[in-house]
Amino acid sequence: MDQVLDMAVVDELLSLTDEGDPELLLDLIKLYLDDGPLKIDSLFRGIAAVDFDEVERAAHSLKGSSGNLGARLLQETCEQLQNTSRLHDQSTTRRLTQQAMAQFADVRAELLQLQRRYS
Repeated sequence: MDQVLDMAVVDELLSLTDEGDPELLLDLIKLYLDDGPLKIDSLFRGIAAVDFDEVERAAHSLKGSSGNLGARLLQETCEQLQNTSRLHDQSTTRRLTQQAMAQFADVRAELLQLQRRYS
């Protein structure tokens, strides 16, 4: 499972509207692109402050929004982040935060392509 976005989720979002109108999809993409970097920043702030609650909250939020758009790999990484932050495993949490940042960059690039395609 190394695709960045599960296109079945994107297709499902398109099917929820009349005749595949992409407005819902475009709105979700915009929200994600606006909010995602804030969540990534929160992950890094939490790591820097050794604030595992902040890491867990940011990971939980990013996990949900990533899943809504079919970013399954990032969703899975965020779930792992939630679990390691609950265990106060600083080393693994730091590694997974780096991984989430890289995956978010990939998701962002794919979503920007979708945004251009449907705009």
